[in-house]
Amino acid sequence: MEIIINFFKNKKINFWVRNGFIIVVLSILINHLTEPENFPLNKSYKFPWFPIVASIIVGGIVLIIASFNFKYFRNKYFTKKINTQILLRFLFSTLGYITILYIPLYYGLNGLINGIESYSIYHLLTGFSISLLMCTLGIALLFSKDIYKLHKLASIEGTLKVRQGGKITLVKYPEIAFIYSENKIVYIVKTDGTTISTDFTLNEVESKISEQSFFRANRQIILHARSIEQVQSIENGKLSILLKSIFSDKKTSQITISRYKRQAFMDWFNKKL
Repeated sequence: MEIIINFFKNKKINFWVRNGFIIVVLSILINHLTEPENFPLNKSYKFPWFPIVASIIVGGIVLIIASFNFKYFRNKYFTKKINTQILLRFLFSTLGYITILYIPLYYGLNGLINGIESYSIYHLLTGFSISLLMCTLGIALLFSKDIYKLHKLASIEGTLKVRQGGKITLVKYPEIAFIYSENKIVYIVKTDGTTISTDFTLNEVESKISEQSFFRANRQIILHARSIEQVQSIENGKLSILLKSIFSDKKTSQITISRYKRQAFMDWFNKKL
C-alpha cells in the first residue's frame, strides 16, 4: 500500500498520467467534432478509432518533446535567470522540433488513414497552423506554473516574508541554512547560526521558497545545499544527511532521506555541486 501511495505522490509520474489523460480526452472530443460523420448523433456514426489513436500518438510525441526541452532549458537557463528572450527561445525551439516531425507524421498518418491520393497542401498548412496554435497554448498551460515558480523563487536576491507574532521579518534566501518543524512550530535556521520562529506551517513555507534552492527532505525539515556537510547511503536504499555543525544541534544534526525520495534528492543535490 505504501508503494502505491508513493507511486501516485511522485510528481513525475503524476505529470505523465495527468497529461496523458488530457491528451486522450481531447483526442476523443476533437475527432468527434471535426468530421460530420464522426458526430455521435449522425445516422452513419462510427467510432473514429484510427484518428483518435493517431491523435494520441501525435499528442504524446509533442508532450515528450516539450517536456525534454523544458528540462534542458530549466537546467541550463531557467535556474539562473528568466526573461522574455529566454522564454521565447524555449517556445520557438520547442515548436521548431515539433515542426520538423509534423510533416513526416502528417504524410505517414494521413496515408494510413485516407490513402496516398488524399494528400493536400491546403490540409497540410491548415492542420499545421492549428497544431502549432494548440501546441503553443498547451505549452503555456503545461509549464507556466513551473516557470512562474522558477522566476519568483529561484532568484539569489529573493526574500521570504516571515510572519512572527504579528511582525513581519524579511529573510533573504542566502541567509537561510534550513527550515524545520518541531511541536507544530516552524523555525528558520540562518547561516549565522541564529534561529527565527515563524507562524507558518512547513507546507506554507515550502510553497513560498525556491524548489531549485531548497529540498523538502521529510515532514519535519526543508534543506538548503549550503547546510549539508555529508551525504551517505545507508540501509534499505535510504540516505543519511549530516548537517554542518554551525547550523544544527543534536536534534537536527543528522536526518534521513527515504528510499522513495532518494533519487529526487540526488538529482537536486548534484545540481548544486
